Amino acid sequence: MNVRLILMTAFFLLPSLAIDAASHRKMVFVNQYDLDGDWLLYAGEFEHARKRRFNNTDENQDGVVNEEEYVFEYQNKLDTQLVIDRKGQVQQTIVRFNALDKNENDMMEWQEYEASGLRSFTRYDVNEDGNIDTQDLAPVNKWKRKDTAKMTKQQQENLRDRQLASAKRSLSMPSTHDKKGMFSKYDNNQDGVITKAEHQLRRRADFDLTDEDNNGWVSQDEYLFEYQNRMDKQIAKTRLAAIKQTYVRFGVLDKNEDGQMTIEEYQFSGQRSFNRWDSDKNDLVSMSEALPEARKKPELQSSSAQVVAVNE
Repeated sequence: MNVRLILMTAFFLLPSLAIDAASHRKMVFVNQYDLDGDWLLYAGEFEHARKRRFNNTDENQDGVVNEEEYVFEYQNKLDTQLVIDRKGQVQQTIVRFNALDKNENDMMEWQEYEASGLRSFTRYDVNEDGNIDTQDLAPVNKWKRKDTAKMTKQQQENLRDRQLASAKRSLSMPSTHDKKGMFSKYDNNQDGVITKAEHQLRRRADFDLTDEDNNGWVSQDEYLFEYQNRMDKQIAKTRLAAIKQTYVRFGVLDKNEDGQMTIEEYQFSGQRSFNRWDSDKNDLVSMSEALPEARKKPELQSSSAQVVAVNE
């Protein structure tokens, strides 16, 4: 068996869709520079791909990339990805509405919405004392990981495509799918405890806000409209922060601070990234080799702003 087949087999045997953040970043890194699409990124291939990307970014073809060109190239990629992300979020919102509409009458009634909230509350109230607090352990996931070894080649490729799409996503919406998100949304008095009454009160307020015509139930259009409004605000916020960070990155790459990035400066930065992912130092980055040690991140202040939603 040749080396490519061995490495590809190892890649397909990744344990589950729930791969960690480092694996996500590595997957995106390999995908964007893997010119022949074999999920094996050789040093020479990487250097060639980086050079081609540099030349494409250098719009006036003067041999250097200025700040405007660098930001413009990234902004175009970001906007394309945000369009894809928005479309996916809209589709998922319709799926959520249909899941909440248990009697399939195209109306989400309060009882249906509250039943969903009660299921979520019960999941996090692990010790069943009627509150969600620090005494509650993390809930146990009931879903089982798929055994990729039993998948067909097509199923494995479909799985990889879903993983890649998830890894590329730029838009992240506030969610109550973890304990931190639950407290951010439902701990109204910020005392470290979510009572059932507190949880229900917030759910009711969210439901009434989404019910724009005040007829006592939420239509799919109302449900979608509320979510799209929040999503578009989040897209604008995400875009602004990402573009601001792009200016910072240019400053880091422009080592001599002359306002122009040379191919040497660009390749030097890229080589550092390649070396980090090439953990076995064989001039080849594959999805099967060990991940590098996690970098320590500085603590960031998180925003306390919370948007109203019934789409959780």
